[in-house]
Amino acid sequence: MSDIVLRPCTRDEYHEFFREYEPDPMMDPHPYRYQRTHVDHCFDFDEMRKSDSPIFGIFENGRIVGTLSLSRMDHLAHKCEIGIVLQHDGCKNRGIGTKAMKLGLELAVGQYNMCHIWADTMGHNKRMQHVLEKLGFELRETICGVYDLPSGKEDRLVYCWEVQA
Repeated sequence: MSDIVLRPCTRDEYHEFFREYEPDPMMDPHPYRYQRTHVDHCFDFDEMRKSDSPIFGIFENGRIVGTLSLSRMDHLAHKCEIGIVLQHDGCKNRGIGTKAMKLGLELAVGQYNMCHIWADTMGHNKRMQHVLEKLGFELRETICGVYDLPSGKEDRLVYCWEVQA
């Protein structure tokens, strides 16, 4: 069993992630080309907003294989959004996303005092729906035809996970 850890990533680790990144054609049909200056700009932007929208590297046995974000934090309402991006298909179907999301929930609750964690996915992303439902997220809303893909319009599914009293 691999060791999955969430932690902030360095600039070099951020570059390592994006040098090997391959977008999932089911989610984004556009090819990705690594550009050092663009990745530097994105890292600086993420660093600037980390107090309200922290991004963590997902590390498997010490190697970055994904990112997890906690965004739109509302400290008064104790709510935020959670999302993950895995580096390429070789990182999928191995439990990395499930373990990372579980660690992300623990982080959101334990470190940031969040009680309502929201996530969304596309209607055809059965893998993410399975992860969310396995972790106890409940489907709250289906918004039809939000995403414009080459294959046509795609629904947005909105899920919520809440701390149990």
